[in-house]
Amino acid sequence: MFRICCVIISLKHSKIGRVNMPFEPLKLAKHGGSSLTIDVQRRLRVSRAAMTELKLSAYQYVVISVDVENKRIGLAKQELAKVPNASAVKIDKRGYLGTKAGKEIVAKLALTGADLPAKFADIGWEDQNGVRWRGFEMESKDYFGPIAE
Repeated sequence: MFRICCVIISLKHSKIGRVNMPFEPLKLAKHGGSSLTIDVQRRLRVSRAAMTELKLSAYQYVVISVDVENKRIGLAKQELAKVPNASAVKIDKRGYLGTKAGKEIVAKLALTGADLPAKFADIGWEDQNGVRWRGFEMESKDYFGPIAE
C-alpha cells in the first residue's frame, strides 16, 4: 500500500525572506523586424517590416547591390536608383525577389550551404554615389549561442 503525503506551506506565516530580483524590460521586435533573408533554396525575401519601412508594395521593382567586404546588401527602389548597368527585380506578393537574385548574392558573398539560411539585419540608409540605399548587414549564425551537448 502506498502512502501519499501532502505538505501545505503557508506563505503568510513562513519565516523565509523575500528576495528582490531586478527586472529588465525586454524590447521585442515584431516577427524579427526589418530584414532580408536568403533561405536554403537561395530565395531572397524582404520582410514585411522592411517593405513597410521602404514603402514597397507587391510587384514593384527594386535594385539590389552587394558589399562583399562587409557582407551587406543594399536595396533601393528602381525609380529612385539611377544606377547604370543595373537590372531591376520585381517583388512578388509574398516579398520574394526570386532565386536568381539570391543565387547571385550567395555566389558573391561566398556563402555555403552551412551558412544558409542567412539573415541580413537592417542598418539604415546609406548614400553612395548619389544613390540612397537601404543597407542590410549579415547577422552571425551564433546568435543562439553554443549548443549544449
